[in-house]
Amino acid sequence: MAENERVEGEKHAVFPQNWQIASDYDPNNHLMNLKGRDYLNVQNRLLWFIRDQRSFIALGLARMSYVIRTELVEMDREVGFAHFKTYVRDVLGNESTMYGSEAAKDFPDFAEKASTKSLGRALLSLGYGTAFAPEMDEGERVVDAPAERRRVAVPPRPQPTAARLPQPAVAETPRVMPATAASASGGEQPATEQQLISIRKLCAALDKPEPEGGLTYPQARTLITRLSGEYQRTRRAS
Repeated sequence: MAENERVEGEKHAVFPQNWQIASDYDPNNHLMNLKGRDYLNVQNRLLWFIRDQRSFIALGLARMSYVIRTELVEMDREVGFAHFKTYVRDVLGNESTMYGSEAAKDFPDFAEKASTKSLGRALLSLGYGTAFAPEMDEGERVVDAPAERRRVAVPPRPQPTAARLPQPAVAETPRVMPATAASASGGEQPATEQQLISIRKLCAALDKPEPEGGLTYPQARTLITRLSGEYQRTRRAS
């Protein structure tokens, strides 16, 4: 027992007393209420992480040094956009890489917020504040300072019923002409009633005789185009 106490004392003596975060630090005492839920900000997640790592080192449990490395991925100051990534590894070898992006329309200090966001998410992935992190929920956008986001209620999609089924447009349905007219045109679709009405009106406006015989749908369309052009030229000339 004396030997253990001596070795333990030597381990603790290696590190300055102020190097270790106070053992009475409790992250639960730093929770904030955010929209009715507990939230632990990134500063206290980081403090919690460092407290554990230095305690493990002082106790001789560390296998390697801990690492916190944040890097810029992309930033456009003219557009107002920043994207960072943070790599975190603890002294036991657990590691995480997470990303964070922000825009100037949400935060004036968007670069700093994006950096903080990536750090906070990397710490969450290692278990520091995961239970108190609403920004990990789908649809939330919390960093250190939350931004308000409106939720839009999507109405249920109505099921089609007989009353809602679209009815055919009668005006667009070609009128079926007698079989003799269809056969005379070589089996092509005959002109519709609406086409024939348009032709009669244009011929009357231009003082032209109406065409004789059955017209096919393509013939009527071509004729309407030609008569409409003549009618427009006549109007411009007058």
